[in-house]
Amino acid sequence: MDQTKTTQHCEFSGFQFEAGPDPENERRVRVLVFKDGEPFTDLHGRPVTRNFSKNICAGGIEKFCRRFATDSAFRDELLVKQTLSCC
Repeated sequence: MDQTKTTQHCEFSGFQFEAGPDPENERRVRVLVFKDGEPFTDLHGRPVTRNFSKNICAGGIEKFCRRFATDSAFRDELLVKQTLSCC
């Protein structure tokens, strides 16, 4: 699947994920995270996103989404990293 032109949706454990082209960098795919239909936010209230190379396979994105939804330690680690990335 060419991630640069399509949007992929998946859902696990109440989290929804939308993967599509990153509008800020054409060489990346951006995954947006939602919980119960609302954007899932970090500790600053910014929407949680994860960027991947546009060459990532759909299975790689699905693996990330499943782990994010089901592994609270992994999710918390990413939330802290994203929150601190601006500091």
